[in-house]
Amino acid sequence: MKTVNALVGVLGLTGLSYLTQAQSQSPLNLRLHFNTELNRYEVYVKPTFSAQRYTWGPSQVTVVVPKELADITISPHSSQAGVWLDQSVVYSPAAAPDRDFHAFSTQGGKVDLVAGEEQLLFEFTLAKGYLEGVRLFDPAKDPGSAAPGMKGGDFSSYASNDKGDVKLGLNTRPAELPVAVEAVRSTGAEPGASFGVVAYPNPSVSGVFRLHLKGIPDKEVVQVQMATLNGKVLKQFDESVETLAGRAIPVPGGASTYLLVTVSRPEKREAITQKVLVK
Repeated sequence: MKTVNALVGVLGLTGLSYLTQAQSQSPLNLRLHFNTELNRYEVYVKPTFSAQRYTWGPSQVTVVVPKELADITISPHSSQAGVWLDQSVVYSPAAAPDRDFHAFSTQGGKVDLVAGEEQLLFEFTLAKGYLEGVRLFDPAKDPGSAAPGMKGGDFSSYASNDKGDVKLGLNTRPAELPVAVEAVRSTGAEPGASFGVVAYPNPSVSGVFRLHLKGIPDKEVVQVQMATLNGKVLKQFDESVETLAGRAIPVPGGASTYLLVTVSRPEKREAITQKVLVK
């Protein structure tokens, strides 16, 4: 078996930030963020102006997710601008078979805005925790209402106030999974193979971590081993990917500063080990 060393930094796109509209020209700017500690996606707004009891009118924010997510609506938790609901959904349309589209809408409400300060509009969780490719709808590359399979629905994000429509700035870069740069050992798989594992949050400050698993079928059973840096095994168990991905895993007793987490695929003779900083 071949053993290679690699580094894990920030999972996801590391290039340019893609903006569908120039944010400097938009009074309300939206972005999607993944919170590793709370294991949830968060939609934030950053205004370019300040206003007390601003009238936020009927609005829509569309989130694009990979087709691997189950074909069910998402239940968001609302924080600002009224009650947000996943009211329009299209699953894997012919125009974009690798994606699902979830349009979250609200009738609006009163919001206190401060120029340059972000506020959380709503958040939601997915069954597997973090998934690569979750982002805001991009009208420049996502299908329009007349495209095959879109059922005539307009999934563009929009906002309004008591005077009419408000121009939105949209950061459509996929939400990333930020993790500490830690050494990773990969056994039996070539560098860049589709099989991937990322433990998060890393560092872990709450005594738990989760696993983002890439390129492994849901029904496959993998082995998870947690050990000290000197190789003492603290805990080991087998579990299917569909229940393991995104599940909270307690840091076992006996762990000091670092924990070695190894995910193995016995039938494939592959394994990935990652260091998790335990605080």
